[in-house]
Order: sequence, then C-alpha cells, then structure tokens
Amino acid sequence: MIGRDGRSGLLHTAHLVHGGTLLLRTDVAVRAGGGAADGRTVTVVRVLGARHVLQGLAGLTAPRWITPRIGLAVDGIHAASMLGLAALDRDHRRGAIGSAVVAAAFALAAWWAAHDD
Repeated sequence: MIGRDGRSGLLHTAHLVHGGTLLLRTDVAVRAGGGAADGRTVTVVRVLGARHVLQGLAGLTAPRWITPRIGLAVDGIHAASMLGLAALDRDHRRGAIGSAVVAAAFALAAWWAAHDD
C-alpha cells in the first residue's frame, strides 16, 4: 500500500509530467482540445503547463507548504473556471471541458493523497 507521502509524491510528479507535456507539445494539446492554434490559445496552454510544472516542483521541494490540500483547491478552482469557460465560449468548449476533466482528476488525486489510508 502506498502511504500518504508516496501518494503526494506521485501527485506532484504527475503535475510535472502533465505540465511538461503541455509546454513541450503545446501543438498536440491544442489539437486535442479541438481549438484553433491561434496565439492566445497557445499562450494559455503554455501558461497552464507552466502552472502545473511549478505546482509539481513546489510540492516536491516544499511539501510542508505546498500540500495536496492546496493542490486540491487550485485544481478545483481550475476545473470550475473551465466549466464556466465552456458554458460561455463555444469556440473553446471542447478544450475547456477537457481541461476541466483533467483538473478534476488532479483534484480527486489530491484528495486521495491528502487522506490517511
């Protein structure tokens, strides 16, 4: 069984991998979201990737400060904001829903990492 520290490490590593993928393969992420690769969309995907990388690095290097519960809040807010974007912007709906699903999965994983066995 993986303990809380192990789950937390997995969560933060997943943030690093996901964020790095968004930064290094922005074109793939934009295409998967069904959006046009316009400058604004590419910038938003890169900023989101940088946020995931920073969150992962912070969690691995400062686990007392950047806890899974903080990540739960950040990812929960991100998921909610993407659902709002999906409701308001038809052109970015598919990408926003995909981002909301990923953020919700990270929030669920953060909840799991924060709780005892």
